[in-house]
Amino acid sequence: MKVFCVYLSDYNDRNDYYMSLMPYGITSIAAFLEQKGHEVTLANLSSYGYLKGASLTLKYRPDAVAISIFSFNRTESFKYINELKKRNNDLTIIAGGQHPTFLSEQIKTLYPGIDFIIRGEGEFTIKELIDKSFQSDETIITSERIADIDSIPYASLFSGKTIGVNPNEQYKFIITSRGCPSSCTYCSSPNFWRQKVTYRSPENIIEELKFIRKKFGIIYFSIRDDNFTLNKKRVMEFCRLLENSRLYMMWNCQARVDTIDEEMLIAMKKCGLEHIQFGVESGSEKILKLYDKHINVEKIKSAAAITRKVGLYLSYYLMAGMTGETPADIEETMKLISDTMPHDVIISPVAYYPGTEIYSDSVKKGKINDSIWFDTEKNAL
Repeated sequence: MKVFCVYLSDYNDRNDYYMSLMPYGITSIAAFLEQKGHEVTLANLSSYGYLKGASLTLKYRPDAVAISIFSFNRTESFKYINELKKRNNDLTIIAGGQHPTFLSEQIKTLYPGIDFIIRGEGEFTIKELIDKSFQSDETIITSERIADIDSIPYASLFSGKTIGVNPNEQYKFIITSRGCPSSCTYCSSPNFWRQKVTYRSPENIIEELKFIRKKFGIIYFSIRDDNFTLNKKRVMEFCRLLENSRLYMMWNCQARVDTIDEEMLIAMKKCGLEHIQFGVESGSEKILKLYDKHINVEKIKSAAAITRKVGLYLSYYLMAGMTGETPADIEETMKLISDTMPHDVIISPVAYYPGTEIYSDSVKKGKINDSIWFDTEKNAL
């Protein structure tokens, strides 16, 4: 069967490096469906916009389109879907991703052109829909967690037709685990992955690194797991294998300050890690509790000191604008920066996305409701 696996950012974000890149999930689905014998096109239509993107899609006459939708790209995605259905009502549309997972009922009602919505991981469910020729009693399907993610081909193995995909940029971002056991109130990951973590084996990750280095010449990769350092034994084995592989690649990753120690960071640096990004969020104990981070300022300071001692580039993710945050809380964050001296800091406003605890709490209190995602084109609340 001919399947288009599609992502398109909001058109205003088409020149934004990160927003315009395809999310890992849809690229993994493309590789999986190709492995199962389907004719798959992987299309990043961010630079095209919904009208040109729809025309290009229909030119290839696919049987189905699978599209990845987040809150920040939903408007362009829904326009694209409506345009496809207007021109070819027989085309099967499958939507998945963060936004449809948490607002599936509302989306299905307002956008009847979407034939199926998949909540959660998409690989096995899409394959099942195709195998049954889209004959299903359910239009909204909640997928089961995939236990063995080594059984899924890594995204860079995809060898079919691509549109708008730069493999040297797309495939240097890799995912080695799915899920996070934490319960941060601003994050939808706990509800999306149900706080269960599945891991790729260190051997499987090394296979991918060998592949992307040989095929695409990639010598710097970025691990985009929610928290790569969650399982120390796995990290240490990965580092051992990477060092012994003599690939000589540099890399970075994301981590929590309470899941690293000096031994781990030394092993990571020895095999090429040059930059680690910690989800710190705030220097205020009060705000850290509101975020349900289960860390404190002393833990942040300790992790920063270890990171600098080992000689790694230290980066913080911070947020501002939490309900209840005061100028005094901001001052505490500024003091933390001054005390720990990170090499760079990325500051984001607190955003209320579907699937997060802060969003659900605001809905319950009547401060906002789900209609705002359909009545406005705001990328975030």
